[in-house]
Amino acid sequence: MRNRRATRVRSAAVAGALVALAAGILAPSPANGRTSAGAFSAVELNTVREAVLEADVAGTAWNTGPATGKVLVSVDETVSDQEIGHIRRTAGELAGALEFERIPGWLAAAAELGEPAGEMAPFVKGGEYIYGFDATASLGFNAVYNGQDYFVTAGHCTNDVSHWYLDSSLTTYIGPTVGSSYPGNDYGVVRYDNSTIPRPGTVRCGQNEVDITGSVEPRVGMPFSIAGYNCRTTTVQAVNVSVNYGGVGAVHGLFRANACAAPGDSGAASFSGNLALGLLSGGTTSCTTSGITYWQPVNEALTAYGLTLT
Repeated sequence: MRNRRATRVRSAAVAGALVALAAGILAPSPANGRTSAGAFSAVELNTVREAVLEADVAGTAWNTGPATGKVLVSVDETVSDQEIGHIRRTAGELAGALEFERIPGWLAAAAELGEPAGEMAPFVKGGEYIYGFDATASLGFNAVYNGQDYFVTAGHCTNDVSHWYLDSSLTTYIGPTVGSSYPGNDYGVVRYDNSTIPRPGTVRCGQNEVDITGSVEPRVGMPFSIAGYNCRTTTVQAVNVSVNYGGVGAVHGLFRANACAAPGDSGAASFSGNLALGLLSGGTTSCTTSGITYWQPVNEALTAYGLTLT
């Protein structure tokens, strides 16, 4: 979604940290935690994840790495060394279960990533623009409940927009937001109140349409496509990721991909084959190394509201 860019209040130490950015994995502190030869239990790793959440440092994302058996914390360019130290201290004796990774740019909900490249003709398929007052987002997937038509999109958009339109001039009304969950989750539901608007069970993939026949849970290594005017392909890098965009609280249960988010993509559909996969939550502002995006699994949204894809 595009709206007025939010300003994050950060530590004065950030400026110094930007000068000393390091590529790759940051070395963990040897002062706390076990040696690299030690194995951490699932209970311990969950405790460490809770510690990262408790530390409440904006610009961080974290997940348990199955290959390393540790909690990987991705930190953007605004996170200072002092804030990394704060996370380690919060983890206490389990700090050795932390692994840190610098990522370029800064993490933001997709609403804050910028302006759409240009106006497009209005459509109502997944991956195409929808509009609210001072806001542009993307439709995720069309769905139905008890004979009534709806669509799902990003919760950080439906939190802010109560009525949606097909055009940026706000003349062709679609319908109201009827459900929203953000933070914690990042999904929302809009009801179609305009019976003249078609709402196919397809998503836009460049100049093509892809029929969505069901949904699937993300798994590491799964290839998928990002619906939109420029259809992109990428791969699931991690699942069950938590992200702290800053200011509102963390979002949990996301999956990560090595792909850029384009302006106006909030809530955009991702799909694998003919199966719905997720809704765009956010990502990094830098695409110098292909970018990083985080996605809300769509099944959670469908289940929460009893929706069936159309």
